[in-house]
Amino acid sequence: MDDLHSWPERIADREGGYLTPDDLQDLIRYSLSFEERLELYQVLQQQELTWIQKVLQQQGHSGGTESPLTPSQRLLARQLAFCLRSLGLSLLIGDPLPLRQWTCGVMERHLGLPTALQQLQAVVQGSLPADQQGLLAPYWQELQAVCATSQAQFPSPSSSRSEAEVDLPTVPPERALTLAEMFV
Repeated sequence: MDDLHSWPERIADREGGYLTPDDLQDLIRYSLSFEERLELYQVLQQQELTWIQKVLQQQGHSGGTESPLTPSQRLLARQLAFCLRSLGLSLLIGDPLPLRQWTCGVMERHLGLPTALQQLQAVVQGSLPADQQGLLAPYWQELQAVCATSQAQFPSPSSSRSEAEVDLPTVPPERALTLAEMFV
């Protein structure tokens, strides 16, 4: 079964007819896999903060309350959470549409996002059993394809700009949010 083929598209392709025997068997397998997809979705939900913190550490953030996140790190953390949540939703419903629509365009808001996504994938895959890794693999591939497409469509304004030179959203003069506060 192609896990990334949208069921509404399959049904629309039938033009009002019945599903083919192969499509019907795929639908049965898809329906029976709901508990497994739900379990993995809940793992993603529960581990999100831990995984993002590991990626931020790989990106150079020392962690802890004595070292608040910079605006760039907060932006990266929000975008990683957004991508991980889109990945989880796509997995849960068995449809790549959330990955394709919601993450497209997000990729260029932070120059380090593609690298951070690769790091996030390694952290997540390293935390999961083999069967869950296999279930999530096609969605990671879809996310990487969206990332590559987004980079091709929206190239960086200047490849010589460093991460520190990226135009960041203005941050109010309040204290910086912690990761735990960001994801509540």
